[in-house]
Amino acid sequence: MFFANPMYLWALLGLAVPVAIHLWSKDEGRTIKVGSITNLRESENAQTRTLQLNEWLLLLLRLLVIALLVVILAEPFAKTKTKNQDLVYLVEPELLEIDTFKTSMDSLAEIKAVRLLQEDFPEYNPADSVKTAATNYWQLAQDFEKLKADSLVVYSQTLLSGFKGKRPEITENVNWVTIDSAQTTAGVVALTQLQDSIEVLEVKSTKEQLRFKKSFSEPAVVQNLDTDLEIQAVDTLQVYAFAEDNLQTDLKFLKTGFEALSAYLKRPIAITDIIPNETPQEGILIWLSPSDPPEFSGMLLDYQPNAFASDLIVKNSTHFSMTQNLTRKNVVEQHLAEQLLPLLNLYPELDEAVHKYDRRVLADAFATPLHTAEEQELNQASNIPLTHWFWLALLITLIVERVLSRIRKQ
Repeated sequence: MFFANPMYLWALLGLAVPVAIHLWSKDEGRTIKVGSITNLRESENAQTRTLQLNEWLLLLLRLLVIALLVVILAEPFAKTKTKNQDLVYLVEPELLEIDTFKTSMDSLAEIKAVRLLQEDFPEYNPADSVKTAATNYWQLAQDFEKLKADSLVVYSQTLLSGFKGKRPEITENVNWVTIDSAQTTAGVVALTQLQDSIEVLEVKSTKEQLRFKKSFSEPAVVQNLDTDLEIQAVDTLQVYAFAEDNLQTDLKFLKTGFEALSAYLKRPIAITDIIPNETPQEGILIWLSPSDPPEFSGMLLDYQPNAFASDLIVKNSTHFSMTQNLTRKNVVEQHLAEQLLPLLNLYPELDEAVHKYDRRVLADAFATPLHTAEEQELNQASNIPLTHWFWLALLITLIVERVLSRIRKQ
């Protein structure tokens, strides 16, 4: 037996209280003169033994009441050991759409424990329909301990898009097996209306790579494409610029970069010079000045010299920064126009659209969670509370003590 709050056991010292009360409450005997003591002696011996017996029983019962109360406060419980499962199989639900693989899993489920690689790890039943959803492998790996298994075999697609966050460390032995579905996916992820044509952005993915292809088509051709995407209209992108006198040359290079992007992308970009007190509208703000920029809800490009930066334009948590002065040499060698491209944010919903086509696979060696050096306990202990049984014993003891006390008075 174990205790959740063993400090309460110090209260057992209170058992000395009823002992002291019984010792101090003994009355001194009285002498009574009588003519004959023959019958009185026989009666006195029997009653004295009964009184002494009752007093000791009351004492023991009251001690037991105190002891039971202390034990209840200490919250007793027992531990039972349950043996882990030797081996558990986990299957990513989307793999069950492959007929040959589903047949193998159906046969395996008849002799081994097979669960689905999704939240709460439900048992796989071949007769039930399985719902598929986006899988976050490493988040699920952190819950492997709930399965209480010595070893796990995980069958998954190991899609790169399903690995997010930090690689977890677990104590379970995991054998990660990638099932190659040999599937190549392709589709249209964006349609953009230009001046005289429609820009079609397509994506094609295999297990090794993800490729984008851009083409320009007539509206009649786009209508025949197998896609539900709406054609997005292109508005003129507004770029507001301000630079101190010593940074005017840098501003000219930036303007030239945006003009090159406008010509290459076939998208109109308007560049407007502003004064420090002027508040620009939404778009892009170039602020080459040590003073604080005005409040702006769009993309901000400021000047933050950084001798250790490898790029001309770097992205910070909330904005972009130019890290060094621009020259003809570094503008050409480091491709300034390409580094300005993220500021345009041409496809704000591209990541979500590409996610369903991304079939890139992460190698098993990098997909498997890290195994810690801690030894896994083969036998997991489960706690069984015993408090309710002690409450029952306390109730019975109180009833017996009250009954005996009443008899003692009689």
